Amino acid sequence: MKVDRQEQDEARRERIARAAFELFARSGLEATSAQDIARAAFVSRTNLYRYFPSKIHMLLAHFDKAVQASLDDALERLHAGASPQQVWDKVMSRMADLGVRYRHLVGAVGQAVLGASPLGEPGQGEGQAAEAPLPFPARLAPADGLKTALMLGALVQPMLLAMQAQGRLRPDVNVVTLSALLVDACLLALLHGGHRDQREVLRDWQDRFSLLMYGALAPVAAESTRD
Repeated sequence: MKVDRQEQDEARRERIARAAFELFARSGLEATSAQDIARAAFVSRTNLYRYFPSKIHMLLAHFDKAVQASLDDALERLHAGASPQQVWDKVMSRMADLGVRYRHLVGAVGQAVLGASPLGEPGQGEGQAAEAPLPFPARLAPADGLKTALMLGALVQPMLLAMQAQGRLRPDVNVVTLSALLVDACLLALLHGGHRDQREVLRDWQDRFSLLMYGALAPVAAESTRD
């Protein structure tokens, strides 16, 4: 059945992305080959061409799944009555931990999300033959990094909306724009590097967030933050 085929394709896609990430986490992107990934995912090299045009696409696919899991958890906590600040702290702690643990992969994700120059040489495009060498890494289309950027923004937005509903955020604040600024601040801090542990990342983020959030906070909330 068509539905079964779609489910099989999705399961295989997830298996490839997960296997690729495990190799990237251990050896890095550059040291991981197409054959390494195919062997770990129990697929042929041809299937790598079918599901992903590059290692960066595999990395983003796995990263997007992790972001979605964090978003689901954040929404569940908010609906259960947790305060926006509690949920924010939980999300930021998890992201900071991942940023330190996989610091050797942050550059690839950051460049994709921030829209930096494409990595590597351009691929052959949609018409490339299955027998051609897999471009590792290949040129990302704008939509590839944009999808991840939007997911990261969506991870931040529920906490900001909850703060706005509580009157802690000015009602005229554009939550989508503010979310994007906060995400960019997180990534820029990680790309700057030099953090030895999760606590240093969180301190760096807090300094950046304070500047971005100050003008967005409602007057009463701003006063309490200053105190």
